[in-house]
Amino acid sequence: MCRSDPKRLADTLGTENEESCTTYNMLKVQQPCFCYYHLLQSVLAGNFISVTRNWMSNDIVTVTLPLRLRMESIQDDRPEYGSIQAILFGPYLLAGLTTGDWDINTGNSSSISNWITAVPASYSGQLISLTQEINGKTHVFSNSNGSLTMEELPIEGTNAAIHGTFRFVFPEKAAAVQSYVMLEPFDLPGMMVVHRGPNNGLAVSSSSTAPGADAMFNIVQGLDGEDEMVSLESSTQRGCFVCGIGGSYFSAARNKTVQLICPSDSELDMMSFRRAVSFTPVARGLRQYHPISFVAKGVSQNFLLEPLLSLRDETYTVYFHIHQQGNPVIDNFGRATSTQIESDTS
Repeated sequence: MCRSDPKRLADTLGTENEESCTTYNMLKVQQPCFCYYHLLQSVLAGNFISVTRNWMSNDIVTVTLPLRLRMESIQDDRPEYGSIQAILFGPYLLAGLTTGDWDINTGNSSSISNWITAVPASYSGQLISLTQEINGKTHVFSNSNGSLTMEELPIEGTNAAIHGTFRFVFPEKAAAVQSYVMLEPFDLPGMMVVHRGPNNGLAVSSSSTAPGADAMFNIVQGLDGEDEMVSLESSTQRGCFVCGIGGSYFSAARNKTVQLICPSDSELDMMSFRRAVSFTPVARGLRQYHPISFVAKGVSQNFLLEPLLSLRDETYTVYFHIHQQGNPVIDNFGRATSTQIESDTS
């Protein structure tokens, strides 16, 4: 892997001794099928590029192979499986983080690059986890099947670590007020955490339309007064704060549900409340993006795609049910079979 550009594979070839220089004067390098074929028009995929010269000791040839997205059909000829495809980036099989959904929507596009986009490197610096110490144990703000709860700190490489990681999204309309943020679940690109009014639990809602003000929170100094703690105040319900597991003190439910609490003056003076609405931010989150990460547009959710070999105990799918809206069938090179449109990941 080329360290400076994860979209390219790079390798360096060197001569070993004088004999290898004088005995062989032709170097042949095979172009893999997963590279951009139009960048090497004189060589078909699977064939060789020949480099002939009078080699000298310590000569070095650097081979850089630009990668591309492509799809491969499941190995099943039955018609009902014709729309089931795997997605690959170069030699990497991409897995979608999901617990059951596998439906992808290509819309009106005949190019794979129009419904799969790379995760920008800058997004890694926007990842965050929010924790609280409760009865000597660390709990983390987590997405639990669409509801927000405080769960015990998970181990790495699990679904729980994914569910305890979010991305700070800064609304464009609130650019002048840098403290306003939205929280996007790590494995649900495009969805946001929203509140449902005072004294109700928070939830994850789709942002297929522009996120509303109920998804915006104001980051303020933690109300408990401790250094490096933060509290999240609703942008629409001023004076109302996201309350962690301590919120059960104010709720008859007495469970782990994270709520939006609008305290009375007496409650605001209680240290138990101030601690319940104060969180320790964990920069870059409990889970990080892989350098090779993509977002694919789904029917009911978008998918975060990562190389299969990078996963441990997370749940995933490597096959997707591809939905198209009257488009030509997309072949395993990411091109429409009738128009030969080439995919573009640059």
